[in-house]
Amino acid sequence: MRLQNLYSAFAALTTFALAAEQVIIKSHLDYPVWYTQVDQTGYRSGTTAIPPYGTVSLAQSDNPGVAIKIGIHEKDIDTEGKGVLTLGYTRYPQGWIYYDLYFHNYFPFTGVPTKLGGPGGDNDWRDGNPRPSNTIAYQGYGDLYLDIGA
Repeated sequence: MRLQNLYSAFAALTTFALAAEQVIIKSHLDYPVWYTQVDQTGYRSGTTAIPPYGTVSLAQSDNPGVAIKIGIHEKDIDTEGKGVLTLGYTRYPQGWIYYDLYFHNYFPFTGVPTKLGGPGGDNDWRDGNPRPSNTIAYQGYGDLYLDIGA
């Protein structure tokens, strides 16, 4: 009987863990793109490749102010003068999520449609011009989806 209770508790915990909100980045490009994640506390992940036509899923952080920086080449993210696309989000104040796309220097994916979707609506980019050109706010939580080249 105890083993069955333990199994049920484990199954519920696994379901809860899998239900955590994600940031899902999908590349529809035939070359790799690179990303790193930075938050307001100073944490920075290593620079990682998303393979051609690949997808990466990152758990959302509760740290206020998260930036996922994306570039065409591995070194672009840290090279002054290179174009970097940034997906920024925050889950602060509690119970809300705010998200947006912006770029540093220039839009690195010229001619490539890019779309950020989430529970509060979508932000479509065409040639570096956002539509709508504002941060999206949503009371609640949900996954964020970034499609590059969709």
